[in-house]
Amino acid sequence: MIASARAQVILRTSFAGAQGKRRDALRLRAPSNGAKCTAFFNRFRQDSTAAGIVGSQGRDDYDKDDVEHYFNYMGCLAVEGTYDRMNALIESGLHPVDIILLFASAEGDTPKIEEILAAGADKNTVDLDGNSVADLAGKANPDKRDAVLELLK
Repeated sequence: MIASARAQVILRTSFAGAQGKRRDALRLRAPSNGAKCTAFFNRFRQDSTAAGIVGSQGRDDYDKDDVEHYFNYMGCLAVEGTYDRMNALIESGLHPVDIILLFASAEGDTPKIEEILAAGADKNTVDLDGNSVADLAGKANPDKRDAVLELLK
């Protein structure tokens, strides 16, 4: 029988160390008030910037593969039917992070815009048709236009 109102929860991980031994990764105590364990973990919670997720990449950490991943993730290929515009932007010499900014602005993807602006994306970038990031703001999602323009100030 456990003398304490708190039962120990042991989380284990099985990985091979230098001698291939199994090790305890972490010991945590469950909350005594009957709350779910997620409430117990709140003291570890940080915002994404403090955790190093947003803004952890610099301008030169982005490459053409990141452009293609974003293009596909946002469904641009499904809308356009080809990679022609994406490839033309890449071949034009625009930096990949600036290309992503153009796509994110048009999509109204404010979290991505925040991330890549922190990485050093250029707000003054223009596409092959001469449209600025602000001109494209919310093109595919008009409800997001004002939010995108606010981020670009």
